[in-house]
Amino acid sequence: MQVRHRAILAGLALTLLPGLALQAAQAADVTYRWVNGNGNLQFSDTLPSGAAANGYQVIDALTGTVVREVAPRKTAEEKAREAAEQRAAEKAAREAQTQAEQDRILLSLYGSEADLKQARDQRLDRMDGRIAQMEGSIKRMQANIDAGHDDPAYARDLERMKQAVIEVRAEREALAEQFEADLERLRRLQASD
Repeated sequence: MQVRHRAILAGLALTLLPGLALQAAQAADVTYRWVNGNGNLQFSDTLPSGAAANGYQVIDALTGTVVREVAPRKTAEEKAREAAEQRAAEKAAREAQTQAEQDRILLSLYGSEADLKQARDQRLDRMDGRIAQMEGSIKRMQANIDAGHDDPAYARDLERMKQAVIEVRAEREALAEQFEADLERLRRLQASD
């Protein structure tokens, strides 16, 4: 078994040695070109350690053509800017995907402006009815307090009801604004079809 492994290893060595010899010969025919700290163009068959950080070119010494170009290392500011740009691009892609999904839903819910307006009017009418009912309760509760109902819990209930009306009015306003935005978006989407 060991004899077989040695034969395989010897075969691999014979196979790899010509390739390594060829790489060494090719490396001798390479020239490096870089700009030094004084701004002067430099050429050499070896690359100084500082030149790698500032970027360099590998040139075929026989033909003079650029074989490979190595960019300078990025500064912390460049890395931070690239990371910020990457985050902004990812955010824009997520927002575009979210908008596309919202558009798909909007188009599936409403076939026309009339459909959306009808849904808007129904929802807002229900909220208006709810507000009117709450305001009626407030008037009755206030009348009872004015008539001498002096239970502190009843007065707290009245204040909670007044606060609830304020919240429902704000909710109604937000809903009306959302319907208007949806209507504008639906118009744009249908115009682009």
